[in-house]
Amino acid sequence: MKKYLILSILIVTAFVGCDLIDGTNVTNPDLTLDEAVEQPNSATAWLNGLDRRTSFVYNAFLTTAELTTDNYENKATFFNQNVDNGTFRDIDTDINASQLQMGRLREQAQFGLTDVLENDPDAAGTEIEAEMYFFLGWAHIMSGETFVALPAEGGGEPQTPETHFQAAINAFTAANAISPSISYDMGLARAHYNLGNRTEAVQFAEAVLNADPNFIREARYDGVNGPTNEFQNAVYDRQSFNDLQPLPRLDFLDPKYGDLGGTNESPVIMQSAEEAHLIIAEAQLTDGVAGLANAQQTMLNLLALVDTRPVRDFDETEEGRTGTAGTETRPNSSDFVVASEPGEPFIEDLVLDRTASTTVSTVSGTSVTQADINALTDETEALRTLYLMRQEVFFGEGRRMFDLGVQWPVSEVEALNNENVTDQHRQPFIPAYMPTPYGTINDFTVDGTEVTIAIDMNRVIAEERGNRFN
Repeated sequence: MKKYLILSILIVTAFVGCDLIDGTNVTNPDLTLDEAVEQPNSATAWLNGLDRRTSFVYNAFLTTAELTTDNYENKATFFNQNVDNGTFRDIDTDINASQLQMGRLREQAQFGLTDVLENDPDAAGTEIEAEMYFFLGWAHIMSGETFVALPAEGGGEPQTPETHFQAAINAFTAANAISPSISYDMGLARAHYNLGNRTEAVQFAEAVLNADPNFIREARYDGVNGPTNEFQNAVYDRQSFNDLQPLPRLDFLDPKYGDLGGTNESPVIMQSAEEAHLIIAEAQLTDGVAGLANAQQTMLNLLALVDTRPVRDFDETEEGRTGTAGTETRPNSSDFVVASEPGEPFIEDLVLDRTASTTVSTVSGTSVTQADINALTDETEALRTLYLMRQEVFFGEGRRMFDLGVQWPVSEVEALNNENVTDQHRQPFIPAYMPTPYGTINDFTVDGTEVTIAIDMNRVIAEERGNRFN
């Protein structure tokens, strides 16, 4: 059977758990996959397809991942209406699409390393091959952080997150052996962090900061040729139809991705030097009193980096945060002050005036101040502050779900096509420390201009889940 391909992006559209090639959307029926691979510079073209595929991965999972957490609540949109309340169904199309796109990225990267490079030997042993390993590792990172389990090969048995993280380590290590890169070091730091490997996580995080203290890598979008940024559409482009409510504690970070003018689309942050600081600080917090002091300094270093990151003015005059009958007021001006939970002090400047010049950080931001960091006196409170910084820095990047410990189920489509999927794989994982009802993570009350969040999930993580390196 012929396997057809869109030549412009050279994508393999293999499904996550099977070896089938999707022959839909073919634009050049005269070109087979084998013929495409044999084209001059096919590895370069294939790598461009991997870069583009990564943008599709973020389009598939990012909005639903953010709604799964306390970052955003779906007030009234066509986006997933279930996940806000902790209902993660294997039949939901966005959960299936997320799994599908992650699997496509993995299969496409693997095919590039085996078949494409074999036909383009000049690319072997170069940065092109290293980047293919990077995208293979990235597919495993995202699979492990998002799902209870996923196959690591077509038709294979669903693998645990730990197995995916180790596969990511193997891929990033292979990439570094070919052409060392800060990005691969950052990938290694993240994978080791996810596994709780303190020594290795810190080693690679420090390597990132030593090489480039301002490092950043993004998933890119194209307003003309596509794909466009679906999360930008969700939180900005819909304007008066935008009913994705950020937690008032995080209002000052919304929208992280907005209109850049013309046909430009906001990129999504994949990696940044901020993560290296956060990993190092969390590791230091396991070292007692001396560790607390070191962690405070690392957090101050992070604060200094965040202060250098760009901000941008977005026109939010049509945001339309007026609330609806029977629901709580949606804070929409700087008159509001916010407490992270009952009994905590109210903080100013967390809610923005929605005007033609609403200023928002486009890489990272935080409400934590130097005074907040200097006032820390014990590990638990420091960890609570650190997780607040993680939440704020990674806002809009799909990272919060992993910190909460929530995992989506394997999709029904996968189960119907892969006999290795069990009923257990089709169940989500929600940690026991998550509140009941789950939707409490989005709740807040408003008394005049005073907003009180129902529960501070950063305190819950610090007290119940604890340090990743413990």
